Amino acid sequence: MTEEDILDGIRSVAREHLDYEGEVTTATPLVDALELDSVRLLTLVVEVENHFDVCLEEGDEEGVETAGDLVAVLQKRL
Repeated sequence: MTEEDILDGIRSVAREHLDYEGEVTTATPLVDALELDSVRLLTLVVEVENHFDVCLEEGDEEGVETAGDLVAVLQKRL
C-alpha cells in the first residue's frame, strides 16, 4: 500500500467519522486540524484501525503530530 493510499484512508476516516471537511496532507497537524479531544482522538484511532484492519500498539502514538507521521506508523503495521 502506498503512502497516498494510506493518506486517502485517513482522509476518508476524517470525513466519515469526524465530520472533517478540510484538506488532509502529510503536513496536516492532526490535533489542531481535526480538533481532537480525547473522544475524537479515540474515534480516529479506532476507525483507522478498522479501516486498515490493523492493531496499533502502545507507543505507536509517540511522535505522531501530523498525518504524515500517522502514515509512517501505519506503513510499519501494514
